[in-house]
Amino acid sequence: DQGHLQKVTETTGNSPDLHSCADVLDPKFILVADRAYGKHKRFDEYLEQNQSFVIRLHDNTTFYEPIPRERNQPFTGTLEQDFTCQLGKNKSLSQHRFRVVILKDPNDNPVILATNLHWHYAEKIAEIYKKRWQIEVFFRWIKQHLNIPKLFGTTPNAVYGQLYTALIVYVLLKFLFDQGNAKVHPSATLTFAEFDRLFTLQLLPPEWRVYLANNAASSSII
Repeated sequence: DQGHLQKVTETTGNSPDLHSCADVLDPKFILVADRAYGKHKRFDEYLEQNQSFVIRLHDNTTFYEPIPRERNQPFTGTLEQDFTCQLGKNKSLSQHRFRVVILKDPNDNPVILATNLHWHYAEKIAEIYKKRWQIEVFFRWIKQHLNIPKLFGTTPNAVYGQLYTALIVYVLLKFLFDQGNAKVHPSATLTFAEFDRLFTLQLLPPEWRVYLANNAASSSII
């Protein structure tokens, strides 16, 4: 609900994400994941472990004996279906019945969600899954702002060192930008992207150069 990272598990990328899923399980939280984690047998395990989840399914998932859930109001917006069923078929058939909520994404493609949460409205299930997109936004932010076109090394220490150094530089630049943009003349205010580019090229406006010369050295950064 607060958008804060609760736990991070690092992997090398040499094995499927599903193998790392056990490292982030926590019954105090709802596991929200994309299709890479949509294994029906795992859903049975989560239910037995009291692990709540909302996980997207593959579009070709088979629904065995679906039963629509009762609903007082008709579906609105992108929501289309809300029912319970067993998932898969033959050897992949889930042992338990799970709830399935189906909606459409902005491109009119189906988004099929499986969950063991039965006390929320379908709209809430969709909202919970939508929060997962923030991790994709975080990865995009790293690519756009940290300026890491290539890694200098491939060992864990080399990768972490480069990432943390880039993060520290970003935080320092953001600190200077926030402080300076509030104090320079309105005619010299910049967006952070403009500040970052001009700072790198050493082409900041005179107002900024004066501000940095007089204030940056004496600023207290904790």
